[in-house]
Amino acid sequence: MIDHLRLHFINANIDSAPVIPASYDGLLVFASILTAVFASYVSFLLSSRIKSSHLKNESLIWTILASCFLGIGIWGMHFVGMLAYTLPIAIEYNTTITLLSVLPSVFASYIVLSPALSHGRRLIFRSILMGAGIGCMHFVGMMAMMMPAHMAYEPWLFSLSILVAIVLSGIALKINDLRQSRGIHHTRINLLGAIIMGSAISGMHYIGMISMSVFETEHTVYINTHDNSTLAQLVMTVLLALSLFVLGIVELRARSLLSAKLKAVLNTVQDVVISFNSTGIIEFANPAVLPVFGYRPDDLIGKHIHLLIPEKSAELSDILNGSQLNIPNAKKSKSRLLKGQRANKQLFPITLTISSIGKQEEGPYVATIKDLSDIQNQEAFTQTIFDNLPIMLFVKEAEHLSFSHVNKAGEELLGRRKEQLIGLNDFDIFSNDEAANFAQTDRDVLNKDGIITIDEKPVTVDGKTHYLRTRKLAIKDSNGKARYLLDVSEDVTELKQAKTELENLHQRMSMAADAAHIGIWEWNFESNELIWDDWMHTLFEIPKSQFKGDYATWANTLHPDEYERVTNKLKLALLNNEEFHAEFQIVLPSGQTRYLNADGRIYGNRMIGVNFDITKRVMAEKKIRQLAQTDHLTGLANRNALSKFIKHEFDRSERTGAKVGCLYFDLDKFKPINDTHGHLMGDFVLVEVAKRLQDTARKTDCVARIGGDEFVVVITDIENLSQVKRALTRFINAISAPIASEVGYLNIATSVGYAIYPDDAKSLDELLHKADERMYKQKRSSHESIPQYK
Repeated sequence: MIDHLRLHFINANIDSAPVIPASYDGLLVFASILTAVFASYVSFLLSSRIKSSHLKNESLIWTILASCFLGIGIWGMHFVGMLAYTLPIAIEYNTTITLLSVLPSVFASYIVLSPALSHGRRLIFRSILMGAGIGCMHFVGMMAMMMPAHMAYEPWLFSLSILVAIVLSGIALKINDLRQSRGIHHTRINLLGAIIMGSAISGMHYIGMISMSVFETEHTVYINTHDNSTLAQLVMTVLLALSLFVLGIVELRARSLLSAKLKAVLNTVQDVVISFNSTGIIEFANPAVLPVFGYRPDDLIGKHIHLLIPEKSAELSDILNGSQLNIPNAKKSKSRLLKGQRANKQLFPITLTISSIGKQEEGPYVATIKDLSDIQNQEAFTQTIFDNLPIMLFVKEAEHLSFSHVNKAGEELLGRRKEQLIGLNDFDIFSNDEAANFAQTDRDVLNKDGIITIDEKPVTVDGKTHYLRTRKLAIKDSNGKARYLLDVSEDVTELKQAKTELENLHQRMSMAADAAHIGIWEWNFESNELIWDDWMHTLFEIPKSQFKGDYATWANTLHPDEYERVTNKLKLALLNNEEFHAEFQIVLPSGQTRYLNADGRIYGNRMIGVNFDITKRVMAEKKIRQLAQTDHLTGLANRNALSKFIKHEFDRSERTGAKVGCLYFDLDKFKPINDTHGHLMGDFVLVEVAKRLQDTARKTDCVARIGGDEFVVVITDIENLSQVKRALTRFINAISAPIASEVGYLNIATSVGYAIYPDDAKSLDELLHKADERMYKQKRSSHESIPQYK
């Protein structure tokens, strides 16, 4: 036999020998090409699995499977093609070399199909590897042929076969990359890529075969040719069986992973998720039923849904009565407010949403149940504060201006209980003239932005006149439409009476003012002499021994933020010979602040006036505004405050061209802390995370809490994406540091998304949606050690 373990190229010595004629079996040639196309098609399907897998181990497993399959498919095509090639001499195959010839094609297939190299800029490198792998497999396989003749190759045809393999492989890989990046899964596109890849494999093989000639030697003995079709059929059958086996394994694995992911999601959802059939029998329940209803999931399987929801629901009744859902789309259902029942028979508020996951008339159905107990408790907390504030609060429904709520101070003024006032309007309580005046003022407030203040408006109730200092403002919904009118009133009847008595009798006024904690002052603006009564010294906490008795003594107590406004108002009153009215903040010698109301009137070269402490009223108003603008637990901005802040930043962005970044944080590993250590520890963690975000943020940024464990940070003056990524790194590092608590160190992580205005969105909702979308994309890939933001 001739040594064939190296390549021989045609030269003058070899070319002088007679050439042994060869022939091809056309059917086997076609079968070999079909084998290459089929192997390429299946490997491209497997590569789609690799691309869609976000788990590192799964990608590795499917990459190895696809590589082995494509490599064996290339080898199978080569083997069938060799069986189609017949010579009138005896041919044997070296088994070891034949098996080793598979390795180059498997290795090249792995490099090509590996997700780490699946980028367009490496297409040339992948094409070269694929073409080289096919060529190496072919010519190593040819070395396994042992015959009493001499094989030699035409150099330029030899090179052409490798070039054809590289070019066609590149085209096929480019088609496959485009198909995956654009999400195209049409069979025709897949088949086109497979045909081109199969052509690369087959073209290389047969051009390589054309480049080869077999020359006689002194050992050549001619024999009758043998029929190789049976062996070719066996190879193709094995390859087909292997492909079906691999595809089956991959599909089963994919379904298993999908099921595991779905189960993991349902197990981490804080809302209750149950499925039931058309008779109401529960078939599945997630772990959230234990903290919400007090049942273990296994305890509910086979039980009726009325065990959890005794209250009737139209949708639920339609299902259980065998009729179709009474909604336009059977697969979508609106949330219904109902009463749920815990294991201890306690009723509590819930929302129920039912959707069909099968045929509308057959089910099964899935129900999502949200526990509203915490929301109800928060409403009760806010209600308690509202009712017990010392100032009068009235809330009117904007459309009909009827009372929807009155606190206790308001009840005392009007002399009626809340239940008697709800639904009434001003015409049911006051005289027609007063009611018409109130209604007109209310309409003015609803038609304008801001607050309207009404000083010393007389109100007659049961024949008694009260003087009120009132502030009115509209409460608007998220769309900017006025829904309610808030009336904050202070009864200043005693002040009015005191001022009247001051004009008539200074001594009576002093006695009344002292009883009402009102300070009286007199200022000669020509001599700059200032006179205070005892109560003024108490209000300003300046002892008589330290009182200098001039204008500067009073002016130096003004808060720096208030100084210019109040002094200008005083100068304007002197210039126009008008009354002086102001509310301002002073700084006491102790460093604390106090809010005062000042009223003054000019008499000749003097101004005489009164001061009284309005700190309680101002703090109550601030508390109301704070409740409307901040999160009750963390003290961060809420959705309403966030909306105002970001509207201002959007307007500034339009003027300056600077961009606005939105960072969306969703805490990971938070539910286990709640479940293990209780909600108080969970609240502690939320407060700590809020503090870290607030400390890390700049003064110009806005940090808000918009959900249970969801936070948003709006960063201003963004110039590029790198600035956003640096900010993300700072916030992630701040959150991920262990939290020291009474139960030890707690570790918390976060999933983060971002969006940039105006690049990604044009409104707050779009900005949050885009950031939330990226956050969930990052959460799905959270197995990677370092998040990648794209």
